[in-house]
Amino acid sequence: MTSRSQLHFLGVTAALLAARLSLAETPKPSVSGTSTQAPATEATRCTKGLRVRVKPPELKTKVRAARSSEDLKALLAPLGITTEWMRNPCTQAPSVVLDVFQARIVSADTRDFVLQARGMVCGDTRLLDGVVLHPLEEPDTFCAIDMPFLPGMPDAYQVRTTFGFENLTDPVRQVFRVESKTSDSRNETESLEYWEAHDGELHLLFIIPTKNEHMGFVNSVSSAKVTVGGSGFPRELLIEESVRDCGRFIDLPSGERALTHGCTEATNEARWCFQRAPSGGAGGYRVCPPSP
Repeated sequence: MTSRSQLHFLGVTAALLAARLSLAETPKPSVSGTSTQAPATEATRCTKGLRVRVKPPELKTKVRAARSSEDLKALLAPLGITTEWMRNPCTQAPSVVLDVFQARIVSADTRDFVLQARGMVCGDTRLLDGVVLHPLEEPDTFCAIDMPFLPGMPDAYQVRTTFGFENLTDPVRQVFRVESKTSDSRNETESLEYWEAHDGELHLLFIIPTKNEHMGFVNSVSSAKVTVGGSGFPRELLIEESVRDCGRFIDLPSGERALTHGCTEATNEARWCFQRAPSGGAGGYRVCPPSP
């Protein structure tokens, strides 16, 4: 069965390729106190999310105290956190914590809650899922927005997915900076992604994956360093990338295959600029046009 994390990686990589040239450590801030509502200046709308009533600090305490899967399901399901383990009977006690952060994700004038549920359920099943809670006009009422970069139920090879907040496209409103890493006995893949809220959903702005592939005497190693630059907003992304391939098989006239041991290497540096979609939709980062 293809996992949510596999579908996510394949999907965002395809999005990058289609757009190319044309188109957790977890955050440190925590929530304290009992206030769960900031006044929203925009109309009360939740057309693409899930309208929920919740007090995040209280929910954090209840999730940590949950001693059965049924208790945990009752706490998380109303938020839209409904991964596959919830549909299966489970007798083992869960061990899950709910991280609660605040950031200006959806709009510049409202602080949102960011909830991340992480831990173990049903014995050895890992859970890593979450939502953004954007406050609506009624007290303790929010629009719950899915965080598609979290894998839900990470596979065994899913080593790490962490996120933080960064001012990238706006001096006040923040985006998610997401780093993920997967590995198996031969290969290791890492990616850096940026996600921004637009029209009630989180949209991918940028992704760059790197891979270390080892197949006996043949191996390929890629790397990328991304630095945020520029003096204004949206900021630019400065990318230094390289690929080194060593060893390859060549076909001989007799049909036999021979191994060559040489290495080839390629490097590139580029500036990527943010461009909003012409229709006003979600934008993304593309290679900056040449300077006049």
